[in-house]
Amino acid sequence: MVDIRVEEIKGLQASFRSRIQETPSSTRIPLWINQTEVGHLDKDLAKLFSDSFRFFSLEKDALFFTSSTDQLNQRLAVVSQFLKQNGLVFAWRDELLPIVPLGSQEPIPSLGMIERAVCRTLGLTTFAVHLNPHTLDGKIWVAQRSQKKAINPGKWDNCAAGTLSYGETFDLTMDREAFEEAGIHPGSYPRTLTEYFTLSRKVPEGWMIERTAVYTATVPNSFYPKNQDGEVSDFKLLTPKEIINLIKNDQFTFESAVSVLSAIIALQH
Repeated sequence: MVDIRVEEIKGLQASFRSRIQETPSSTRIPLWINQTEVGHLDKDLAKLFSDSFRFFSLEKDALFFTSSTDQLNQRLAVVSQFLKQNGLVFAWRDELLPIVPLGSQEPIPSLGMIERAVCRTLGLTTFAVHLNPHTLDGKIWVAQRSQKKAINPGKWDNCAAGTLSYGETFDLTMDREAFEEAGIHPGSYPRTLTEYFTLSRKVPEGWMIERTAVYTATVPNSFYPKNQDGEVSDFKLLTPKEIINLIKNDQFTFESAVSVLSAIIALQH
């Protein structure tokens, strides 16, 4: 890989790494489910929950959700619909994600499950996978997000990426997303887990806390991704220098930039 200096790549990566862990503002307070802290939310929303539901209580700048195990998921579904009906979330997914203790590194075991669209509103931890397929000469396949995507439409992204649904593992989700987004069948190409990283930062939907597994895979020059789910508008095979130019021009999503820079550095060795 000779089209860009390693020092420049590491410098850009350091710039992004310095921004992946933000401190929540004083307007957000902890959210607890029974005896476990799971996230944080805006104070005004916490008051609305406390006023609207008997299973929420607002105490000493923290919101407590109390439920028996058999009623927990049903009550969480009611809360999700309440947020939807009051226009407090967007991009409803009809997809259930696990709820885990704040700071968890793995999605299993979980405390319960909740609609994906409300996770960032409530500052809940989500889990994701990113795949960066590369050729032997060090070029990397990247994908352009469809203009129909609710978040970051049209931006460049990893060749395949996605969020873990309830009950899934990192590897299982990577198998699914690699096929849905790039047409890669499980086991077609050996892949390597490059690293994990965790984001915690303010986003338009609320607060994003996401634990991500980054994978690379060596593919032949004849490989060409084939999107299956309509979430990708274009694919390109780019050199590290071309990718970095796109990142510098804010053409990549923040989290995919962190991921692809990690892959570029891994390919130096």
